[in-house]
Amino acid sequence: MALDIVHSVHDEMGGDDGGNGLDILQYIIPQGIEVPKPESVFELSGIPVFTKKSISTLIGKAKSGKTTVTAWLVAQCIRMNMTVVWLDTEQGEYYGSRTQHWILSIAGIELYANLKYVDVRVLKPTERFAVLEQSIAMFSPDLVIVDGIRDLVFDINDPNEATLRSGDMMRLAQSFECHILSVLHTNKGNDNARGHLGTEMINKSETVISIDKDGEMIVANPEFTRSEPFKPFAFVRDTYSLPQLVEDYMGHSEVTVGKRSIQASDYTLDEHRLMLKLVFINEEKLAYSDFLNGLIAGYGTHGIPLGVAKAKAFIEHLKQQNVVHAEKEWKHTYYSLINKQSDI
Repeated sequence: MALDIVHSVHDEMGGDDGGNGLDILQYIIPQGIEVPKPESVFELSGIPVFTKKSISTLIGKAKSGKTTVTAWLVAQCIRMNMTVVWLDTEQGEYYGSRTQHWILSIAGIELYANLKYVDVRVLKPTERFAVLEQSIAMFSPDLVIVDGIRDLVFDINDPNEATLRSGDMMRLAQSFECHILSVLHTNKGNDNARGHLGTEMINKSETVISIDKDGEMIVANPEFTRSEPFKPFAFVRDTYSLPQLVEDYMGHSEVTVGKRSIQASDYTLDEHRLMLKLVFINEEKLAYSDFLNGLIAGYGTHGIPLGVAKAKAFIEHLKQQNVVHAEKEWKHTYYSLINKQSDI
């Protein structure tokens, strides 16, 4: 009976989209079931700081240590083999390469294939956002750093731009099952995040971390959190200028990094071909939507859970590695399996 009422209301509102292009029913939170907790990307002493499908903001005055704290956070994720995309809007290639090297030095390694440091300084705001979206779709990261988000809009005080861009951040985090941390300056006269964009980002953030200087220490404070606030933590620089945690600052905080997401590169090409046999069983070629759904089902049969965003990333990998072939026919793209067995 209740379901009939829902469908009746649904129909009265204009069918599937309520007359506005949206499927209203998909946004209703169900009752009577336990919604699982979001997957953690980064925790302190068991307290989730960043979780997937959410956004956060890191704020501070110029030269307060925002890049230091962000680099340290990324290094912790690298140590747990997570995939990270860092979008740099300010430094350019030379200084960006130094920051990338610094991140790897903090992590204690020389090279890391799953850190993608993207320089977009010379692009327009709309182009910078386009590169961000394409990078997330291509590399399927666990954590995304936007340094700084102010350069993804034309006017930081335009309320329309602020609303749209903060919404874009939430959409990307949700669609691609990652966490996006944006870096933003505070005003010179106070500690508020700059402009309408800062206000919108803070309102939408899971966690807001404020960065301050305390003598020689760089201090990270939980400005706002949706869950229990973590304890403030602090750094000092060693003789190599690398940040070192101050162990006795506000008590000891144990760092916990979440589980790394599945990557297409985790499997050999022959393993992919084996799983794709189920996808193309009795079919020589598949339209994109059928291939996408078949990929989710076929890999799921082998115990590999793929969401839509992850399946799209797998398809891009399979195309690049010449495991599948994509061919345009009129308005549709069809995919076929390339029958090639590599040497094992």
